[in-house]
Amino acid sequence: MKTKSTTFDDVFRTIAQKMPFMMVALINEAFGESYPDNVKIQQLRNEFITKDKKIITDSLFLIKDKYYHIECQSNPDSTMEIRMIEYDFMIAHEHAEKKEGRYEINFPESAVLYLRHNKSTPDKLKVVVNMPDGRSFDYETKIIKAKDYTQEEIFRKKLLVLVPFYLMRYEDQFSEMEQNEKEKLAFFESCEKLRKQLENEVGNRDIQYADMIDLITKVSDHILEDHKKIRKGVKDIMGGKILELRSEKLLKKGRTEGRAEGRAEDHKASIEKLANHYLETGAATNKDDAVKMAETILGK
Repeated sequence: MKTKSTTFDDVFRTIAQKMPFMMVALINEAFGESYPDNVKIQQLRNEFITKDKKIITDSLFLIKDKYYHIECQSNPDSTMEIRMIEYDFMIAHEHAEKKEGRYEINFPESAVLYLRHNKSTPDKLKVVVNMPDGRSFDYETKIIKAKDYTQEEIFRKKLLVLVPFYLMRYEDQFSEMEQNEKEKLAFFESCEKLRKQLENEVGNRDIQYADMIDLITKVSDHILEDHKKIRKGVKDIMGGKILELRSEKLLKKGRTEGRAEGRAEDHKASIEKLANHYLETGAATNKDDAVKMAETILGK
């Protein structure tokens, strides 16, 4: 039996932890903010130890004086409402402050990114919280549905964090694509368009482009595990750029030129050595003749 894959979690957490600047646009979209791309975003500790277990949240950020907590789910989860209020309470407790003699805790802005959803998936998660004095309130968590965003919207809103997961919207079509060449080619055209738009968006930032292509490929390899021909097609479209970054091309060029220069120096030294041998043995009476003889044997 196959072990449960953590590919989607790994990709999202990689972005959240190693490319936190890409989370700004997602925070703007989820919570109606308007932070600029270059706003200072502070990544906070996302590991909490409870009495019974260790809990790791997907992402926790501080922008200005507000906390933002976003979890990523591949599928809707019936326990997510309870998990989110538990996570959020731990976050609020972690950052509690004592003001004017009493503690104050601030719950974070909270959202779940669903990579897949269905017709029954709500726009918000809700938990009814009943207090002992009779008061009650709804604890709400926003939901972001990745498949609701078109390719054009993703790039217009700079939601690059959704790019690695974009091909998941075709999952239920892969089997048919294997039998329908027209549909398969249309899918490949969409992949190529995605790659070109990503390239245009990141411009000359080769490392960011390469990293994103790598994450797209990790997701596509996973969801296309049983569709090898389509997986190879996606790799052919996406894979070339990650193998040929500008820095790598320059490095390769330098190595090639270096090897060529090295071979030229070695050849020159061999001619010199053979010419000296001809002079020493009397086969040639002067250096020019000796060099010409050596070049005849070894080539110029």
